[in-house]
Amino acid sequence: MADHAKLWLQSNLNQLAINRATEVMAQRGASLPCHVTAVSGSIVTVAFDVDSAPWTLPEITIPKAESPWYRQPTQIGDTGITIAADVYHGIISGMGGELPKIGVVPGNFSALIFLPVSNKNTPPSDQDAAIVSGPNGAVLETTVGTVSSVVTNQTGTTITFGGVTLVVNATGITGTIGTQHFSLTNAGFFINGLNFGTHHHTGVTIGSGNTGGPV
Repeated sequence: MADHAKLWLQSNLNQLAINRATEVMAQRGASLPCHVTAVSGSIVTVAFDVDSAPWTLPEITIPKAESPWYRQPTQIGDTGITIAADVYHGIISGMGGELPKIGVVPGNFSALIFLPVSNKNTPPSDQDAAIVSGPNGAVLETTVGTVSSVVTNQTGTTITFGGVTLVVNATGITGTIGTQHFSLTNAGFFINGLNFGTHHHTGVTIGSGNTGGPV
């Protein structure tokens, strides 16, 4: 009989420590591959892409790993992994809970976050450019000062700064500067509603006289 087997107390304490460590690791959750099954604002529901037989892992609802200053157009079917926090994150994710205490182990799957993972089958259109894309385009906007935004979607692109707006879409280009406006379309170039391809002037005189404004 081995010496350690004769010391039953030490052997039992060692196994107790191993069992307890295993329980804590299981409670904390794990970084596992998953895919999105539902999206609600900044919160997603994911299903795990692992073989967990004989157990079935439930779908869970967790926050996305993103900043409030940059929002990703997460879609059903997007893939990623779960990231396990050491404490509850509900106080910062808005999913509820009190200020977490260090040393209090969160329940299994209750402190996970969804982190998207890229796929080799969906490479960027330009490897050397920063690309922002989504099913309905993108929105760039200020949060303080003069209202400024760039909105590009399935209907066109609109650039706005205060009272100045430029719109590019399937009909052409239109712009507004205060009370003045212009447009360039297949029908011609218009300023304040006047077609500058067919307009005429008042007060026409022979010689060096100036004409009046267009009509």
